[in-house]
Amino acid sequence: MADDLLLGIDVGTTNIKALVFTVSGALAASASVATPTERPQPGWAEHDPRMLWQSVVEVIRRALESIDDSRRVRGLAVASVGEAGVLLDARGEALTPIIAWYDRRTMPYVQRWNAQDDPLETFRLTGMLPVPIYGVFKLQWLRDYEPEGYAAATTWLHVADYIAFRLCGARTTDYSLASRSMLFDLRARRWSDALIDRAGLRGDLLPEPVASGTRIGEVTETAAAETGLAPGTIVGAGGHDHVCGALAADVRRVGDCLDSMGTAEAAFLPLDDVPLDERLFIANVSSWTHVTFGAHVARDRYYVMDGLFSSGAAVEWMRRIAAPGAPLHEAAAEVESLAASAPPGSLGVLFLPHLTAGERGAFVGLTASSGRAALARAVYEGLAFEWRHMLDNIEGMLGVRAGTIRAIGGGTRLPVWLGIKAHVLGRPIQALDMDESVALGAALLGGIAAGVYGSEDEAVGAVRVRERTIAPDEALHALYERIYREAFLRLAPALAPVHAALNDLEGP
Repeated sequence: MADDLLLGIDVGTTNIKALVFTVSGALAASASVATPTERPQPGWAEHDPRMLWQSVVEVIRRALESIDDSRRVRGLAVASVGEAGVLLDARGEALTPIIAWYDRRTMPYVQRWNAQDDPLETFRLTGMLPVPIYGVFKLQWLRDYEPEGYAAATTWLHVADYIAFRLCGARTTDYSLASRSMLFDLRARRWSDALIDRAGLRGDLLPEPVASGTRIGEVTETAAAETGLAPGTIVGAGGHDHVCGALAADVRRVGDCLDSMGTAEAAFLPLDDVPLDERLFIANVSSWTHVTFGAHVARDRYYVMDGLFSSGAAVEWMRRIAAPGAPLHEAAAEVESLAASAPPGSLGVLFLPHLTAGERGAFVGLTASSGRAALARAVYEGLAFEWRHMLDNIEGMLGVRAGTIRAIGGGTRLPVWLGIKAHVLGRPIQALDMDESVALGAALLGGIAAGVYGSEDEAVGAVRVRERTIAPDEALHALYERIYREAFLRLAPALAPVHAALNDLEGP
């Protein structure tokens, strides 16, 4: 119906958002709060499940304030970060904190896995190489360091699953979030008994995996009283945030590519199938970056993705340097102005954009002439070079080339950064006027679950979005190609032993 509305909830690294959309994807109402995060030790980050739920309650209530009748919201779904979850008991009470996706306390478990098991077999099943962020290692840590909570638990739910559970009581997950656990048989689309046994975990903790957009329940009377939603509102299975954003941007087919420019940034290409063979494993292990494969929220689709954890975070860091204490919009404008005023190549300054998840970044090539403008532009250029490298790596591994690159997220509001990226790539970028694509993708899944749309194609086709094309400059591309080939690609390998020494000197 013309007056139907859909709700998309986005539980992200930095913010939690609730957005209400019309059936054609127009924004009708929204609210946002900071994601509550605690840092009990260096390198650790956690979320209190109850505080997370209360933040979701707050944004839903605020978003609904401007809606005349909450019964107009026909369906909803939740998108969230992908590698974090919570243990629940039989009554649905949270037993442990949520270990943030980027927390590094699980590194010893990765080292143990690699020493005792064959990473090739893990890759063949999951499409992943062992790294600390995955759910399997968080569960192992909780088993060993929160033994009472682990013993009392009946279910492990990802963040989006937990919020959906609080709304409707369903203990399910979707394929896209399940595939971020490193316990999921990607092609069979079921939990892997072999990997669960190998990890020494309880398989009974893992919820039923379903396709995104599946109707999993209705908003309960209790959740309705808390949130302001109407009892009986349909809740659909949501998914991993970047992947929900890809659905909203209609990046579902081979040849498409998504640049999701948020706090973290992803290079994302859809696939019809996942070639998890030894050749691809060797190529992945020997590469600078490690790509992962997963289940798309689009039906019967997969994806390949590489991620830069500190993309938007690096821009935010530069804003604090360039305009300390200034409001966000003023600081953003200041960095854009500074970057635009510096010459291409940033007076020979290179930036290595590795600032989070236990990594180290660097400015290299500083001289007495290197002012704020050169540093600001170097940040943009370093991010563009790093994203170019991720895309080159994926295309080289799979023997494909992205025909269309679509950009979504907050970074699309920064024209200088987008222009630099197009020049570095030497390819046009389609920037979508879709700042909240993750929440929109979740809302579309809620609409599919509620029967507002008869199919996924109908849902995506209903969205009306403006886009603009940023074309590369050939002369600038030639300059950036030399910098990329002759300098940037050498930077991380050259600094690796220095950064390793600094990590050792810093201690645990």
